[in-house]
Amino acid sequence: MTEDDHCYENAMAERVNGILKDEFYLDQIFDNLQHAKRATKNAINLYNEIR
Repeated sequence: MTEDDHCYENAMAERVNGILKDEFYLDQIFDNLQHAKRATKNAINLYNEIR
């Protein structure tokens, strides 16, 4: 996401990632890749539509 790998260079993306992890529980360990992809897609849809 950034050239120097520093979180302050892309604060907007870091903020959205933090919200998805904290509010939509995407920081958990998933059973498989398909479950992780489905949870991520649902969280992004909820974020865009409801929040």
